[in-house]
Amino acid sequence: MSNEEPMTQERREAFWRQYGWSPELPEAERKKIEQRFTDPKIEEAEALGF
Repeated sequence: MSNEEPMTQERREAFWRQYGWSPELPEAERKKIEQRFTDPKIEEAEALGF
């Protein structure tokens, strides 16, 4: 099952928030989460039910 919704910044942030991301985090911590969960990895995780 795939998500047909286009990848938007809001969709990314909603996913990242599950792993502790927030705009208030120091930049280094935000970047660590953002780099770990790229668009293809977010789509894969969503397809697997995460």
